[in-house]
Amino acid sequence: MANIASNYNPDAEPSAGFTPLPAGEYTLEIVESEYKATSKGTGMLLACKAQIVGGDYDQRPFYINYNLENDNPQAQEIGQRDFAGLRRATGVLAPDDSEQLHFIKFGVKIGIKARKDTGELENVIKQYLFDDEAPAPQPRTKVECTDWRKAA
Repeated sequence: MANIASNYNPDAEPSAGFTPLPAGEYTLEIVESEYKATSKGTGMLLACKAQIVGGDYDQRPFYINYNLENDNPQAQEIGQRDFAGLRRATGVLAPDDSEQLHFIKFGVKIGIKARKDTGELENVIKQYLFDDEAPAPQPRTKVECTDWRKAA
């Protein structure tokens, strides 16, 4: 057992989840990655945890999955094309290990779409930006609250 009696705020409001980022151009960097089986067991994906670099959403997490092997040829092709975009955007064209992609800044255009299963809004990478297309990190502006979780 662990004694946590004085290590939490008893008046804290429960988290209500994340709201999507506004659509636009962002600079990201991958901070963690794992190659694992898909949830249905029909292939393998590279699961990456990235974070926003700069601007009002600095250090906000952003999760990206690359479906590199799949029984569904269309899913695999989409995953391979997206991963090719990441490789070109980072300049790591032939990585042997996913850690070679960690902490390299790259630019993306992020959009918003509704999930097919729940209808909830989520972010998607619409385009990887290469070389001179990458956005310059935005200076952080003063805001009342940089908490990106939904208000309760």
